[in-house]
Amino acid sequence: MKPVQLVLSAFGSYGGTEVVDFEKIKQGLFLITGDTGAGKTTIFDGISYALYGQTSGQRRDGEMMRSQYAPEDRETYVEFTFSEGGNIYKIRRNPSFLRRSRRRNKDGGYRPIRTGAAVELTLEDGRIFPGKMKETDRKIIEIIGMDSEQFRQVSMISQGDFMKLLLASSKERKEIFSRIFPTEIYRKIQKKLADREKEMYGSLEDLRKQCSREIENVRCMEGSIYEKVWEEDGRFSELDNGKVMELLEEMNREAAEREAELQRSLAQVEKVLEADRKVVLKRQETDRMQSDQKQIREALRECADLETAAVLRLSEVKTAYEERWPEIQKEKLRIQAEMPEYDRMDAQERSLAAAQKALEKCRILKTENQNRMEENHRQQEALLKAQSALKNSGAEAIRAAGERDSLKKKLDSVQKILREKPLWDEIAKKAAEVKEETAEHLRNYRSASRQYDRIYEQFIGAQAGLLARNLEEGTPCPVCGATHHPKLSRDWRENDGVDRAMVEKAREIREECEKQVEISRALSEEIRAKAEGFKSRIIQGASEWMADGETAFEKGGFWKNAGEISDAIRNQFLAAEKRWRQCSEEAERFEKNILELQKLEKCREALRSADVDAVQKQTALEGEVKTIRERLEEIREKLRFLSKEEAASRLRTLEACGLALETELTAAQKHLEEIHSSQQLNQGKLEEGQRQILRAEAFLAALEENDCQNFTAAGWREKPERAEVIRRKEEISAEEKKIYSIRRNNEDIRERLKKLFKAYGRDQEEFAALRHLSQAANGQMAGKPRIDFQTYMQRRYFKQIVSAANQRLIGMSGGQFLLECRNLENLGRQGEVGLDLDVYSMVNDRVRDVRTLSGGESFMAALALALGMADVIACQAGKIHVDTLFIDEGFGSLDEGARNQAVRILGELAGRDRLVGIISHVSELREQIGTKIIVKKKSGGSHIFMDVSV
Repeated sequence: MKPVQLVLSAFGSYGGTEVVDFEKIKQGLFLITGDTGAGKTTIFDGISYALYGQTSGQRRDGEMMRSQYAPEDRETYVEFTFSEGGNIYKIRRNPSFLRRSRRRNKDGGYRPIRTGAAVELTLEDGRIFPGKMKETDRKIIEIIGMDSEQFRQVSMISQGDFMKLLLASSKERKEIFSRIFPTEIYRKIQKKLADREKEMYGSLEDLRKQCSREIENVRCMEGSIYEKVWEEDGRFSELDNGKVMELLEEMNREAAEREAELQRSLAQVEKVLEADRKVVLKRQETDRMQSDQKQIREALRECADLETAAVLRLSEVKTAYEERWPEIQKEKLRIQAEMPEYDRMDAQERSLAAAQKALEKCRILKTENQNRMEENHRQQEALLKAQSALKNSGAEAIRAAGERDSLKKKLDSVQKILREKPLWDEIAKKAAEVKEETAEHLRNYRSASRQYDRIYEQFIGAQAGLLARNLEEGTPCPVCGATHHPKLSRDWRENDGVDRAMVEKAREIREECEKQVEISRALSEEIRAKAEGFKSRIIQGASEWMADGETAFEKGGFWKNAGEISDAIRNQFLAAEKRWRQCSEEAERFEKNILELQKLEKCREALRSADVDAVQKQTALEGEVKTIRERLEEIREKLRFLSKEEAASRLRTLEACGLALETELTAAQKHLEEIHSSQQLNQGKLEEGQRQILRAEAFLAALEENDCQNFTAAGWREKPERAEVIRRKEEISAEEKKIYSIRRNNEDIRERLKKLFKAYGRDQEEFAALRHLSQAANGQMAGKPRIDFQTYMQRRYFKQIVSAANQRLIGMSGGQFLLECRNLENLGRQGEVGLDLDVYSMVNDRVRDVRTLSGGESFMAALALALGMADVIACQAGKIHVDTLFIDEGFGSLDEGARNQAVRILGELAGRDRLVGIISHVSELREQIGTKIIVKKKSGGSHIFMDVSV
């Protein structure tokens, strides 16, 4: 990926729209320089945000990058054009941010509108990629060939990231490499093995507990010969459980034999009970037949008495039927002939009721119309009176709206200024903090300067003493060349314990403190300028409603005055708004009353017309009612009943009487026939019952003889009571069930134990092999370094990175030292190891810890390591060609020679095809690097300038 153009709008420290044209740079090394806090790193943030929606250091998200200098209506976005594989692509991305609406609302003001986060990718053929945000992000990664983590390591080394990899522990490097290199599969293998080991250990423990529980559930039969043996040998063994299985087999065989013996005894007892049950049942059957014969004889006697009564009843019913039947038929025919006249009478009554109802309705309607006309007149008079009072309401509403809008605009202006107070308080607080911090750094610098002067003076005195020690009268001085030494002092001490290293250390401390002072002063100046601009904007905004705003700001009463003015204007605005609403409601009521008067006049005309119609209809209905009443009287005089329902009721009564006579006659005849039939049936039953009783008595004698033989065979000399036999059966059955339960329980346990013992032995062998493999993969082998599988595979990448880094480091350091991955035999036994880094000194052929490097050496080593990692990642990520590299700070710790070497190597790295950008405050780099991007800070936000002079 090679950048072509970057556009930053209201992004970071840039309040407006700034353009970085990378095509002017073409290729080679270039410098990004400018004021402290001006926004040099923001250029890197813009590229990273456009590509991945993240800033280069991942410390700020997109919403935090909205510029504080941006106008309210300015849009925040980043537009990045780049080339990849000979094709040109363009990305436009914006975060979610608040901006001022482009249109005024109904109150005349502007409301804040939130713009949602969005991204747009223009492909090489000019088409817009159609996917959503997540799909577009995946497409960008596909085009570049790197995700955000790889991009930061390959192309964009952010401020402070130099030392992360150099000084990281083995555990920290492992986390870094896990995100960059494809070693996650090895960690998953480790975890899978560890989880499988834990799972299998738990499974073995469960099997062991399950075997013990099964053995504990084994039950011995009372009086068993194996009871004591089982108490001694019935327990789980890790080695051999064959004896347990054999003992269970013997116990089950003993229980089966005892169970068979009990079953034979139970069969004999059940045979006795069955024979006795048959005798009892047969005796009960004989007694029941004797009782049935007695009941049949009683029934025959009752039937004779019923026959006499039934004959007398039939004679009475037949006489009554012959007397009443003709009269009922005659009256029925007369009523049936009159039924049509009742229908005519009903029709006339319905017509009369309908006419009367219509007449009553017509009278009610006429009365209602009169009431409505009176109410209509009263409403018209009330509305005309109200209209007279509301005739000027429209003009009053317009005047009230103008006054309200004017006050609203003024109130919005005051409140807008008041909303800035938290930001002003924050700026003032920050200014105080920075001021205190600057004073602290200044005190530290003065202390360090005094310390350096003291040490330097001691060192110079010691050096003068060394020179004076060897001076003799007549010998030339190596400093001034004089041969005469009239005031030669012999009062000196051997170095006074101060050497050149101490002087250099004190000088470095003083320079570091001086640097902190400069940074604090620059930050203080930045905050002061920001506060002045903020203050000027606030005073200018308040000039419309506060004449002495600047004086009030200086004296500290500005915000209190603004609050009081806001409260006063708000009260005026609320009063004006209330007056406007009242006038508007009155004007609206005036217009509604006009429409209501028109409706009332139309309603009055309709009511007059309806009243005339009601009078005409009432006269017609009164004549119709009179005619229907006359016809109805004529019909009623001819009929015997008042209504058709009464006539029909009488007709139904006559039919019921006739039916009752017929039913009663039929029932009497049927009752007599049933008595005759019952007599014949009972006589047959009596004869058959006598024959069955004789056969049952003979069969009972045979059963009693067989019952005597059965209890003698079962061991009783005399016939026992049935309760005794049942008790003996229950005892045998209970013992048989108990033995059966014990045997089945033990047999089931033996079958389960057989499977469990087999599974336990198999799993034991598998667990031993799995545990050894898991410990090896997770670095838990006793007496060996704790290198797990993932770390071991990451060492391959680490060695490649170190090798690639040393190719550049040997030139930067002038062949002084190299980096090397610590050998396995030199690793410790505590904590995570395997990715430890050492320094090999080519001067004295010694290996030392990387933390012993000085500041300049650490920067060179870290830069070389970062470049080496970029080479390896590019190689691993599908042979990605890195066209651009950005480096943020770090050159201030190098001396002139090391800096020249680093710049030379970076220049060689850039060559003709690459861009290498450096952010730095070091003034010497401005002279060494001709192509520069200069960022200057101003009150309204920073601006970018290009300097491509050679």
